[in-house]
Amino acid sequence: MKISISKGNTKLGKLPNISLTPIKACGKGVPCKRECYALKSYKQYPNVRKNWDDNLKAYKTDPDAYFRAIDAWFDKHHPKFFRWHVAGDIVDKGYLAGMLEVARDNPNVKFLAFTKRGDLIPSYIPGNLQLIYSCWPATPIPTRAKKLRKAWVQDGTESRVPSDAIECPGDCEHCGLCFQLGKIGKDVVFHKH
Repeated sequence: MKISISKGNTKLGKLPNISLTPIKACGKGVPCKRECYALKSYKQYPNVRKNWDDNLKAYKTDPDAYFRAIDAWFDKHHPKFFRWHVAGDIVDKGYLAGMLEVARDNPNVKFLAFTKRGDLIPSYIPGNLQLIYSCWPATPIPTRAKKLRKAWVQDGTESRVPSDAIECPGDCEHCGLCFQLGKIGKDVVFHKH
């Protein structure tokens, strides 16, 4: 099975990641649907659109083969860090189970995933997977997501951002703090632009 794992982008730097079709691969009623930042790249770059669509199709066609292909990629490339979903989100319970298994199979890799799927927060998360709940202004935080570190979207109206939240500098390759939010006990804040 062919999947597309990106070697990075302008914001992430050289941080390998996998993405899925924006909005289609997200839960119903996500608060960012109307303002999805990933749609710009999806619409602007045909190769990006094809890769993200192909990844989602590969998962939906054969979930086991999709995650085996990701594991095979790790066997070949041995990255230290990996980001799930620059675009898209955890599709369903089966997808989450695959992510957790990949993290367990690759204990030397630090994984990062932002999610708005508060309904899919597992009871156990491997120590090498940092799962962060994305909080949009005026959107309630589901009970299951309260145990996670948060990524706050600040549009000037969000009043729940902790005073010690780390402001994202927009340079994942050189910062890397989001991979450690649980360990350092802090949230991150992204200023909406």
